[in-house]
Amino acid sequence: MDGSLTDRLMLQMKSVSGGFSPSDTTICTAPARMDVLGGLSLEAGGVVAQMALPSRAGVGLLWRDDGKMIFVGQQHGQKHQPVILAGAAVFTQKIQAGDHVAVTASDRAAAWTAPLLNVFQSLINRGFTLSPNPNTGGAIGATVVVDSDIREGSGQAASTALTAALLQAVSTSCNLSLSALQKAEIISDAQRAADGNHGHVVDALTVLSAQDGPPAHLLRYSAQPHSLLGQIPLSKDIRILALDTGVTCATNRDIFGEFHLTGAMGAKIIETIYRDLGQRHNPVHGYLGNVSPELYRRYFRSLLPRRLRGADFLRTYGGLDSAAGEIIPNNMYAIRTTLDHLINEYEHAEHFLQAMEELSESPTDTALTAQRRLIMQRAGRLLMASHHSYRLRLQLSCPQADWLVDEFSTAGPKAGAYGARITDCGGGGTVAVLLDTSAHAMDALLSIISRYKNEMGMEVIVREAGLGGSAGALI
Repeated sequence: MDGSLTDRLMLQMKSVSGGFSPSDTTICTAPARMDVLGGLSLEAGGVVAQMALPSRAGVGLLWRDDGKMIFVGQQHGQKHQPVILAGAAVFTQKIQAGDHVAVTASDRAAAWTAPLLNVFQSLINRGFTLSPNPNTGGAIGATVVVDSDIREGSGQAASTALTAALLQAVSTSCNLSLSALQKAEIISDAQRAADGNHGHVVDALTVLSAQDGPPAHLLRYSAQPHSLLGQIPLSKDIRILALDTGVTCATNRDIFGEFHLTGAMGAKIIETIYRDLGQRHNPVHGYLGNVSPELYRRYFRSLLPRRLRGADFLRTYGGLDSAAGEIIPNNMYAIRTTLDHLINEYEHAEHFLQAMEELSESPTDTALTAQRRLIMQRAGRLLMASHHSYRLRLQLSCPQADWLVDEFSTAGPKAGAYGARITDCGGGGTVAVLLDTSAHAMDALLSIISRYKNEMGMEVIVREAGLGGSAGALI
């Protein structure tokens, strides 16, 4: 746990609740996370590689008996507007089974509390009694203080980390029995129910379950629908860095929702092709990630429409499960372009993870061998291929990310730089970079981030993924 972050939270709690007892305050923290490779293929049941970062978000929780819900705090140095609500509105309202949790702050300046409020409501909706002392009945109020070193909009799961920290604080203080997956689902639901937020179960699993370094660990997931398959310890001669560009991720579009829906439409078309060909075995099973990349490129790609109007899809293929999203009849959907990216991204992530496993399983010499360099180059090319798909196929990059990726590409393996890509939903946020641990690589990194300020007029914040301080909230 970050001592300075914990100290800041305790000071905030003291200023809000003057006569409080530190022993009655529960403080929990959770790390940022980076989508190393796979990102949008979450929406197609693909393979995803993530890592935790040593930036953290924290929450202090103090139960109250005066019926007030008080939220105060700051994020990345920016203070939030304090919010005071009636506890009865949070702790007594029930939501019908199957409905999304939907507590939101009416004042726009108070909207930052919505995912946090949804944590309390999600637990109540699941039948939990929220009280540090079960014998006294349910709670009627609480003070929640938040602090975070993670920039909102950096593509590093700032909201996920805060929500996870609060859930862990509530679970700890109330002795709730919840598995890591149950907690991840609650975190995801709480975020999705808040306007402008997108939370995925896989992101929540990372900020809950990531192992602390050293060595750094790369988390391997299957998004069918969401399971952690293992954590790969990185070889000692590899570094994966997160470079926050200072640009906010795309917020004017629901990128994940678009890809989830369009990917489901593509999967339905491929399933229909199998059926029309009289094939008794259909390998898709609702997940586009089950389509072999080779079969896709050889047979299916040419049969897919480049663009398809929603009304034409509904007339030809029928509707989709409601979980896929709503098809708007007058909207045009870029079926082939979306599937090209999703299928390729799944393949890139799978091969990248295999390369990391090869490097972790073979002995590390004092000097990089030619064979290890070849594996690193292969992994780096996969990162670059992913970035070019974001940049050229999807137009989801930004000039700042492109500049960084181009600079690391120009430096190349001779300078210890193997590849880079924009992460998360694109449009801004963070660039992932694969380097070795040589002095040349450090020189290249320092030169690039120094020139970035001159070229782009903003600072780039660098974090090394998986370093000490990256432990998940449950660790």
